[in-house]
Amino acid sequence: MDVLTDVLNAFELKGSRWRYDFTESKDSTFHAISFGGAYLQIEGEAEPMRVEDGDVLLFPTGHPHSLYDDSRSPLTRLVHLDYNPQRGYQVINSEGEGQKLLMLCGAFHFDYPSDFSLLRRLPKFIHIPGAQGHIAPGCADIVRLIARESALQQLGAEAMLNRLTELLFIQVIRLWIDQAAEASVGWIAALRDPAISAALGLIHQSPHHKWTVNELAEAVALSRSAFSARFSELVGEPPLTYLTRWRMLRATRLLKNEVGMETIAELLGYESEAAFRKAFKREMGIPPAQYRRLDERQHAAKIAD
Repeated sequence: MDVLTDVLNAFELKGSRWRYDFTESKDSTFHAISFGGAYLQIEGEAEPMRVEDGDVLLFPTGHPHSLYDDSRSPLTRLVHLDYNPQRGYQVINSEGEGQKLLMLCGAFHFDYPSDFSLLRRLPKFIHIPGAQGHIAPGCADIVRLIARESALQQLGAEAMLNRLTELLFIQVIRLWIDQAAEASVGWIAALRDPAISAALGLIHQSPHHKWTVNELAEAVALSRSAFSARFSELVGEPPLTYLTRWRMLRATRLLKNEVGMETIAELLGYESEAAFRKAFKREMGIPPAQYRRLDERQHAAKIAD
């Protein structure tokens, strides 16, 4: 018999245990751990991992997961994180004298109604370890500003939080790319591959150009077959499919900014307004005018709330 354990049990010295289960989200979710540390259990993974002070955890596809202090801890709270600018700032406390966890949680929303291939190729979990117990440089200041804006709720807070969370996402991705130097497949590999990265750059810089697979292959000094196979493997879809998706993403932004249909068609390389309308409906499922009206109604509903 361990005498110390027997004595402690006799006095019933117990600290509170906690477990937070985060359900699947339609948005990307994140946690920035300031103090306390925890065990992270990702749904579908056999073993939990330990996360510590300063760690930033990003779930690009909103994958379900749990954070707890002990594997035997009962469920404290079921949490659903999604992008909702009207929800406001919430503080969740646990009772008792057990191990505490202080972290900032939030969600990113990608305002695009279809999957975008490079985002779809992100892993379900990205871990940015802390630097000696502190959040990594480049993220720490952004996290502090997010916490401050969320708590104070001053005029313009929603706009500030939108920009700050965008910056946090960008910074996390940049740090992740730097860490994953050996990645050979997926999102990082597409950006690190000189030929595919150059082709992506050409598409993004000039979506109006009438690109062909042959032309893109020649521009990056590959044969047509080699270029097409490598692009599809790393990006997740053929070059011209990616070009169309990128054009549609650009189109949604232009529609929201009240740009005329004829101008959008010209900017994105369509021969006519009718050709653009047809392509948009084929890819997005609704005509561009209807998409614009839908966005206007959603914006009006946000203002009313």
